[in-house]
Amino acid sequence: MRAEDRRLRIADCGLRIADFLNLNPQSAIAKCGESNCRIPSIRNPQSAIRNLRPSILFASSVFSILVFSQCAFAQDPAGREAPKPAQTDKKKSVAGPAKSASSAKSDKSRNSAPNRTPAPKSTSVRAKLTIVAPPGTAVEVDGKSRGVVGARGDLTLPGLAPGDHRLGIFADGYEPWRGTFVMSVASTRFEPPLRKKPPTGRLVLTANEPGTEILIDGTRSFTTQQWQVRLIVDVAPGLRQLRASKPGFKEWSGTVVVKPNETATVNIDLKRGFDLEMLRVSEGPFICGADRGAKDQRPAHQVLTPEFEISRTEVTNRLYKIFVDSANHPAPQGLDYGWNENNYPPEQEDFPVVFVSWEDAVAYCKWLSEQTGRRYRLPTEAEWEKAAKLGGNQYKSAGKVWEWCLDWYDPNYYKVRERINPQGPAHGKLYKMLGRDGEAKVIRGGGFGFGSVTRRAAERNYFFPTMTRSDIGFRIVREVNE
Repeated sequence: MRAEDRRLRIADCGLRIADFLNLNPQSAIAKCGESNCRIPSIRNPQSAIRNLRPSILFASSVFSILVFSQCAFAQDPAGREAPKPAQTDKKKSVAGPAKSASSAKSDKSRNSAPNRTPAPKSTSVRAKLTIVAPPGTAVEVDGKSRGVVGARGDLTLPGLAPGDHRLGIFADGYEPWRGTFVMSVASTRFEPPLRKKPPTGRLVLTANEPGTEILIDGTRSFTTQQWQVRLIVDVAPGLRQLRASKPGFKEWSGTVVVKPNETATVNIDLKRGFDLEMLRVSEGPFICGADRGAKDQRPAHQVLTPEFEISRTEVTNRLYKIFVDSANHPAPQGLDYGWNENNYPPEQEDFPVVFVSWEDAVAYCKWLSEQTGRRYRLPTEAEWEKAAKLGGNQYKSAGKVWEWCLDWYDPNYYKVRERINPQGPAHGKLYKMLGRDGEAKVIRGGGFGFGSVTRRAAERNYFFPTMTRSDIGFRIVREVNE
């Protein structure tokens, strides 16, 4: 029988291909008997099956091709290609050969590349921002000045990157505007919401002294520089209170009416301040001297003085310099002393002036009286001691220096017991010291390290009126007008 006839007969019967593949002759013959296959009698079954194997393999190949074609080229009823079934994440039951990482990456690139549109290259996109504001408006971007709005009312800022930017807008007559602006890729225009300032006036303040501090309404403070005596400020309309001050000068005060959109001019004329802070001592008696003190302090006795004012502290370097400069008086000079010609060290301006003679102190009082129209002088011994005993903490001696008094010195003067406003003896006792001889003036208060003022209030001492020392200064008395 030819091979083609054998293949046809096998196809006609219901014989299972598996039976032939398993090379089971008896099962194959029985199956053919059940299916009424037209197979002639087989004398040698093994040989027959071997002869049928090529036909079986051919049928199996045809079957596989038909199944693959059905899946690969399936069509829907309309004749279009049917959609492929969705893939799942289930793992295959039979693992294929493992691929290397580079091979897998290459396969993935080849599979995904045709489905993507190439991305454009990343570039920094910058746009233009146009600020719309009144002409002359100053513009800041991110804290940096970017120009001024022109006469047409706009300012174009090129090259701004997209995103948030901090803007500052400053226009005359408007309140400053600050805010954040979001710049888009496209160019855009922005008009800040400016608000007009309320109407104001202008003050032109002229001071005769540089370094003058000027206070407006007790809140706004301005100080003229060393090269500047004029200030121009904007203020709200209305009645404005002004005060001006400078160390060494009397405080100045005044008022001015400011009108909207108008300018008011104020001239500030500072006058030099000569007065120390004064302590008023009432009229009345006190006990002068001390029975337990030194010989020249005895006996203690009652003394009556009229009302007077005495400086709380000694005359300072700052106040004495005003006298030196104004009266062309010689400046204090001493061995290793701080004054350099007519100038003292800045840190010593409130120190008591020393290296001044009794005559220097009297000259200062005379000059001060002429400048102020009030009568100033040195205190008498009685006035000095009364103020020290009754003044308490108000009577200060920060420098702990001896202080000149008006009286001549006589160690036996208290024995006279003058009780009504004593002025001291007519002449002083003659002394010889430091290579000199002559009458001496009273100094009171004690020098460095002598203890509290109240403890040494009754202590008396003396020195030549034409000589100076590093521990002698003075304080002043202002007579009270009746």
